[in-house]
Amino acid sequence: MATRPISLLLLSFLFASCSSLPPSSQVRSNTGLGAPEQIIPDASATPSLPAPRDKLSPEDPTDVWERLRNGFTLTVNYGHPSVARQLKRYRQQQDYFDLVRDRSQPFLFEVVEQVEQRGLPLELALIPFVESAFNPDAYSHRNAAGLWQFVSATGRSYGLEQTWWIDERRDPMKATRAALDYLESLYDEFDQDWLLALAAYNTGSGNVRRALRKQRKTTNDQGYSRFWELKLSGETRDHIPRILALALVVENPKEHGIELLPIANKKYLYPVTLSAQIDLSLAARLADIDLNTLKSLNPQYRQWATPPDDSRELYLPEKESARLFKVLLTMDESTLITFDRYSIKSGDTLGAIARKFGTRVDVLQRANSLNGSRIIAGESLLVPRGEVSDFSPPNIKNDDVSKIAPPSYTVRRGDNLWSIARRYNLYSADIVRLNNLSDGEILQPGQRLLLRNARENAVSTTNSD
Repeated sequence: MATRPISLLLLSFLFASCSSLPPSSQVRSNTGLGAPEQIIPDASATPSLPAPRDKLSPEDPTDVWERLRNGFTLTVNYGHPSVARQLKRYRQQQDYFDLVRDRSQPFLFEVVEQVEQRGLPLELALIPFVESAFNPDAYSHRNAAGLWQFVSATGRSYGLEQTWWIDERRDPMKATRAALDYLESLYDEFDQDWLLALAAYNTGSGNVRRALRKQRKTTNDQGYSRFWELKLSGETRDHIPRILALALVVENPKEHGIELLPIANKKYLYPVTLSAQIDLSLAARLADIDLNTLKSLNPQYRQWATPPDDSRELYLPEKESARLFKVLLTMDESTLITFDRYSIKSGDTLGAIARKFGTRVDVLQRANSLNGSRIIAGESLLVPRGEVSDFSPPNIKNDDVSKIAPPSYTVRRGDNLWSIARRYNLYSADIVRLNNLSDGEILQPGQRLLLRNARENAVSTTNSD
């Protein structure tokens, strides 16, 4: 098969500079986010990169937290007693805020940028903190995934691809776009009441509509949303005031015993668009970046390589993105996937070989141009090498399994669901389900968690694979 040089696009910045943004409005914009401008390098010319992002003007905040504060518009509901109750959960929880700050640092600027460009309340940018504790690998007991906790069907209806290779519910950029599309549709559906839209996002439109039909026609003289009067599930009734309570902490962290370390109000991730499949470990070496860092910045890729069809994007910091872009312009696409050669033995089947190497039958078929499953003993089979051994269940690394989970565990200062699950080779979703917790639960020192059944479920899930 003839080979050809890889062609790729280095996208210009996903969004315009802060200085070109219109002032935040309390009225939702009717226009969606436009497609980003693309810079297509001329193959016959020296590659060029987009000009650096414009510098902030003196009046622009240098910290994303300050930018958030400037765009909060749901403040009329901050005074509801339910918000005050939820605010107690966040006070003095410095370890939690340190954790979510570190997780959000690569992505929060882009989330805020998308929300602000649509003219939406910036409280919406806090949803991932409550939905997933800003963990792109979060997976709930309801099979919701990613920062915005999309279930599979809703994700697909908003254009998020889900295959063996990729789960775009975990793509912070695309999932944010999809979540805001969804929220805007709910805002229109529920008479432009943002709290009703947030409730529908959490529990489903049908549940909110039924609650509205049962609600007596009441009014209040404080301008509160109708949400507060609805009979909804306890989880949903807690979920919305939790977002508003978090906004109060962001608005004045010192008042609540919290220090929010700054996050620079500037672009951190730059996309390189690829026209061919690439081994992620090779991409990391070419970009001169740690493989685990590359994976954490691109959590949508579930296997050792990008998918084999269509163009794909890798998000990297500016220097690494530029380095990968320049190197790939000189490489042939046939060299971007590495293979091991396996000698087929008597009794081998494609399925058995795929299981042995942690891959799939269709991957082997594609790599070896096989139309069926027939293989011959003595011949060789190409097996994509990749980093198969690195792809353990989310939040678990093979070299971190050093402790057997006890029947129960007493929470210590600094613990969170993610760290406990990682320590004992468990799934945080199983701990949540076993202990009747809510997703993104803030744990309290001294709290007792059951782990035994979570351990058994993790073992049985691993064995079934």
